[in-house]
Amino acid sequence: MGRKRLIKNLVVILTLTLFLSSCTLKERFQEFKEDNVERVKVFLSNLPLVRKYVSLHSPPKELYQEIKGMIEWIKGAKVPDLYKEEHKAVLKEWERIEGYYKKKYYKKCERELKRFKPKVETLKNKLETYRETLKKEAMQKYQAVEQKAKEILKNKKGEERLRIELYLWKLRSLIALEDYEKFNQEIENAPF
Repeated sequence: MGRKRLIKNLVVILTLTLFLSSCTLKERFQEFKEDNVERVKVFLSNLPLVRKYVSLHSPPKELYQEIKGMIEWIKGAKVPDLYKEEHKAVLKEWERIEGYYKKKYYKKCERELKRFKPKVETLKNKLETYRETLKKEAMQKYQAVEQKAKEILKNKKGEERLRIELYLWKLRSLIALEDYEKFNQEIENAPF
């Protein structure tokens, strides 16, 4: 009895394993087939006499432009060491997807863009959060320095007063420029 049950369980497990793997194989085969059909269509669309009989998949312009905007923002942002690896991986994958778009593999490009969009959004959100925390910390430090400076300004006149006001203006400018390294250096070298 125990042996028959073991054999039945093994058969069921094997059948389920084959069924589940065939589902993923079917999905991969479908993507493989679509990719090859698209390559042939692109090749045929480049031939002068056949071009008018071949229609390519429409380009995913909106999705492409949306993700391109996020990528440009990420490229312009200062990336801390904490996110360097993820940043490089996202840019590398973007170059690959951009290649599909330029080669007119629009169907594959659209599929890859849909997979890629969550990665870009999470990285952008992480960088925005990091940026906001740096700004909050800098504003707190600035407010503390500003309170100290106001107390000192009550007693100062002339050139000393001007120097302190310029120092505060410089700190505000560094916060606006988001140059927090220089901001921290300036806070350490306060003129009062």
